Amino acid sequence: MEKIQDIKGLGGMLNGFRDLVKDDKKIVFIGSPGFCTPFALFLGYPVREKELVFLPGLDMQKARRIVATEYGMELESATSAEADIVVVLGGMAMPKIGVKPEEMVEFLGKMKYKKLMGVCFMSLFEKAGWCQALPFDFVMNVTLEGEISR
Repeated sequence: MEKIQDIKGLGGMLNGFRDLVKDDKKIVFIGSPGFCTPFALFLGYPVREKELVFLPGLDMQKARRIVATEYGMELESATSAEADIVVVLGGMAMPKIGVKPEEMVEFLGKMKYKKLMGVCFMSLFEKAGWCQALPFDFVMNVTLEGEISR
């Protein structure tokens, strides 16, 4: 894949995401329950005026709206998984989740959407073979570095 932009830190991640989806009205995040849910809520914050949906795993019947509340972004009522852009979160490619790229391709074939984006950390999609298997329009790969001090 060809690099189109550098991003730095969590603010750069949010700004980059907002820029990539600026023309889309409805965004559906697909991720593993629990692990990916907070990332969908995090990415949804700068675009909270759009229609946002979280889809846990490969079950369209469990699609839930993401809404802005006084507590931040939260999951709400059931909704459709049809989208302008589908954002596959990296947790789906983690070995312990158990989704193979071929399964994701088959699942995406059942959805209605216009664009496909991947968001992952530490080159997970590349390492798991998902960049080669899925027809991503964009992949946002974020590298986190840090330390714990005392």
